[in-house]
Amino acid sequence: MKSKSIKIFTGSILGFVILYLSSCSMEPELTDQYTSETPWRNEKNLELYLNSFYGLLGTTSYYTPNVSDDGYSDVIKFNQEIDGHNLFVFNTNPVTPSNNPLDNWSWGHNWVIACNRFIDGLHTHGGHFPEEVQLRAEAEARFFRAHVYFMMARRFGGRVVIHRDLPDMNIKDRKLSEPDECWDFIAEDLDFAAEHLPLTAAKGKLVKGGAYGLKARAMLYAKRWEAASDAAKEVIDLDLYELYPNYGDLFKMERGKNDANNKESILEVGYSAPDFGYSFDYFYSPKGDGGYAEVAPTENLVMNYLIKDESGEFVEFDWNNPAHAADPYKNREPRFYQTVLYNGAEWKDRVIETFEGGRDAMTQGAGGTTTGYYLRKLFDESQRGGFDKSGLTLYYLRYAEVLLIYAEAMAEQNDLETAFSYLNEVRERGGLKPLPVGTKSDFQRELRRERMIELAFEGHRFWDLRRWGIAKSVLNGVSMKGVKTTKNQDGSFSYELVDCERKKRVYLDRYDTFPIPTSELQKNQLAEQTDIWK
Repeated sequence: MKSKSIKIFTGSILGFVILYLSSCSMEPELTDQYTSETPWRNEKNLELYLNSFYGLLGTTSYYTPNVSDDGYSDVIKFNQEIDGHNLFVFNTNPVTPSNNPLDNWSWGHNWVIACNRFIDGLHTHGGHFPEEVQLRAEAEARFFRAHVYFMMARRFGGRVVIHRDLPDMNIKDRKLSEPDECWDFIAEDLDFAAEHLPLTAAKGKLVKGGAYGLKARAMLYAKRWEAASDAAKEVIDLDLYELYPNYGDLFKMERGKNDANNKESILEVGYSAPDFGYSFDYFYSPKGDGGYAEVAPTENLVMNYLIKDESGEFVEFDWNNPAHAADPYKNREPRFYQTVLYNGAEWKDRVIETFEGGRDAMTQGAGGTTTGYYLRKLFDESQRGGFDKSGLTLYYLRYAEVLLIYAEAMAEQNDLETAFSYLNEVRERGGLKPLPVGTKSDFQRELRRERMIELAFEGHRFWDLRRWGIAKSVLNGVSMKGVKTTKNQDGSFSYELVDCERKKRVYLDRYDTFPIPTSELQKNQLAEQTDIWK
């Protein structure tokens, strides 16, 4: 009986192989027809099939999806008024079951079915592989399936379609899961992945620490504090990872060039520019560089960076303090200078000029900053115009996040001594003194500030605000802040805190859980809309 042909080996998959496994020698079977047995004929074909899933960790768009997610929060503003992010935050284009800019339902279920097909094919055709190879391959597929379900669960509150059946994955009508069922399924997949993935592998390949780390992240969202802390502690106890000494340099790493001593990276995407690079800099660089400057950090973020007082201690920044307001960019904590470009910042071969009439002056729309700030973190500062494709590292998971997850989960279990200890580990790398053990509310305040700063532009802030239940208080009825800079006749500068948006933002209570898409309700008779969206 002739096997059915399936579309598996495509040009894009070959691209992923080069992108993620450039150090490996891959010799897939070359043929003009691929059948359902082709991926399972040898380990090289199996590897090629597996690598088709690695685009889920990040592709040639570099940090663009992460910056996009932060654009729905209070740390980044998209400069163009008609940008889709602004249509969302101002409720110009309200979220409905048939219109949601953050909907990923079809994307998610397509990828879940792809993962399931791989697992079923492995069970059906992969019996000739050594057991270790079979288990490792299934572990990779189940990690990716867990990643996809997590990306859906944080949008839809865990109410998704769970595809457990193999190979019967095309049943039309299925009930939506209850949240606990979804989180259980994610945990099961990641437990399997953690058990069977290797401790170490070529950079970019899945490892045991990555599975435990993703489980810690997912369980944090599920508010399963003990499960989150246990998974994070598994990563810590592997004794393979540590914070890179310099926060700014961490985001200037290139695969195989200057990353040999980087033990903070747990899972990453490495680019091999110019063959496989990205054009992130071109779209987000400052106006004075000739970039599009599509986004701008907000003063809402910047005011959370501490400033040294007269005694040399770092304190909270306050625009009502005349000394702070007169020179707001002097003596800020180190990560500020490594993350944000501001008026007077040394940048490449020049100085940033956001003052009125300056090269990087504030604008009212696209092409320049609307807040008085530009991104610095994530950029390839070695580029000098032209914006050729870059090759820096994209982190899917790094050790600092694991430490913050562990700290938060332990605080929720009322072990504040441990919580402050691990929070302080991240703070100290950032150039700050350790905090004394305080109350739980003290910890929550500092943890939330720390995640805002440490993980800035990495795509966590919007989702953090939702899972903490404070998105409405932070994002509703407010305008993002910016700083207007004026150059005085004597060459000094004056700074003024301003609203950089012409109207107030809107965030509704029900945005904490997005609606099940109309398309799913129409084709799935057993799917029922979430109560708050009925």
